[in-house]
Amino acid sequence: MRWSPQRAPAVSPAQPTSSASRPAPSAISCGSWRIGFGVKLVRREGNGIALTRIAEAALPDIDRGFDALASGLRRLRFERRADTFTIAADPSFSSLWLAPRLDRVRAALGRLDVRIVVSIALDSMLEEGVDLAISYRNSTASHLASADLFIERVIPACAPALIRKRADQHSAEVLDRLPLLHIDQTMGDDVYPTWANWFTAGRERNHIDHGPRFPLTVLAAQAAISGMGALLASELVLREHFRSGQLVEIARKVPALTIKRRLVWPVDGPKARRAAAVAAALAKSEADDPRPIGS
Repeated sequence: MRWSPQRAPAVSPAQPTSSASRPAPSAISCGSWRIGFGVKLVRREGNGIALTRIAEAALPDIDRGFDALASGLRRLRFERRADTFTIAADPSFSSLWLAPRLDRVRAALGRLDVRIVVSIALDSMLEEGVDLAISYRNSTASHLASADLFIERVIPACAPALIRKRADQHSAEVLDRLPLLHIDQTMGDDVYPTWANWFTAGRERNHIDHGPRFPLTVLAAQAAISGMGALLASELVLREHFRSGQLVEIARKVPALTIKRRLVWPVDGPKARRAAAVAAALAKSEADDPRPIGS
């Protein structure tokens, strides 16, 4: 069945309505939809439209056809998921921590192909077909199991050139005159805390929300390296830049904020046992390769 609605050409009152000027059988004419050989589907009724008797009679069969199509698409998605193991995590974290460790969990994955997607709400893991999530968010849902991965320090950093002659580089005042770079949670990485969280408990600054915004921490880090301003981010994501000297930690005298990243999986999911094994392998990979403190 093929639908091809078209708008009929306008006909003026004085124009003859010969067969040559009539709309094609598949056109919308006088508020009616036609299909194939010219069956009307809807009719005008007051200020709206209503199904014709023929359309109402065919509607149950059409509904069953769409239901069968939806069922087929669900089956296709299920079959695809059966061959894959889906992990949800922030893109920046995935590129810098998760991706380099995938080879170490190959045995736990078996023959499944890994599929990495962006972070999602933990309560929607089953609905979204996610087998394992790496998240700092808490969930008390009884259908989710979890294991702690590690605690991360979230610290301010900038390019060395911005503070080279500053005597206050280890105090909060160093940020008074530095532009702030932001990571927008609505655009990519699901990050916490933000500058608004950092500038609390006695740390004050005007116009905290001003400054460039980036979807990913890795992009904001490149802006910080170029000298655009100060960035607040996980030291895990920034550690390679600390090692190379492209970025330095600032405001060290201020107690660092921390987040606890966790491995989460649905206990009743189709790959729950596999998810538990992958989570254990990822936790072991971190224990075998502890993260250095950025400096």
